[in-house]
Amino acid sequence: MLWFIIVYALVLIMYFITETSGKLYLRAPNKIILASMFLVFAFIQYHNYPFLSYHLLLLVALFLAWMGDVFLLIDLNRGGDFFLCGNIVFTAYYVATLVDGGHSFAAFWWVLIPWLLLLGAFIFMAQKFPRILKLGKMKWPMAMYLASIILHGMLGVALIILFPNSPIALMGLGSLLFMLSDFILVIDKFVILGNGWILRANSLFYFSGMLLIVLSIAL
Repeated sequence: MLWFIIVYALVLIMYFITETSGKLYLRAPNKIILASMFLVFAFIQYHNYPFLSYHLLLLVALFLAWMGDVFLLIDLNRGGDFFLCGNIVFTAYYVATLVDGGHSFAAFWWVLIPWLLLLGAFIFMAQKFPRILKLGKMKWPMAMYLASIILHGMLGVALIILFPNSPIALMGLGSLLFMLSDFILVIDKFVILGNGWILRANSLFYFSGMLLIVLSIAL
């Protein structure tokens, strides 16, 4: 597992270079390899779970994230559709994990409070400051997507709190980083365009989050 982490980190560092090179023929293979690494690792480590169980949802969610990574290279909308579906499946998996761990809805209902606040803040800013948050016709599609990733991320926080000192908490942290990466992506795509450091920060948070999610399967 240590060698996987080292190689993954090296490929990610390489991606920081190719991502901002402006050359798709360099960026695309690098990103596909990086995304394929976390997906293949997850499939290999899945033997730790019963095959026919709700844990299959995790593999489906990771596969949809992989599809999102691939399609995002050529079409923001199609890539976003796959990530939206992936977030929905992640959400279902985390709810199943919480219930299977003995936690009723009463133990994690509070995730809806930050979900509503963050989503409401985005919609308010999109309506009030259209010259800063340059969404155009993407305003409501982005609101729908952010609704999915924020709920996904907040359930990740619930996993951290309700399963401390557990691999599940590591998974929750990974989802929190995933959510933060999408906040950074909004800044990159609709606020400060073409900034290489913002783009790298997005990739750092996202791929680090995915690494933590798949590592939690192995522990």
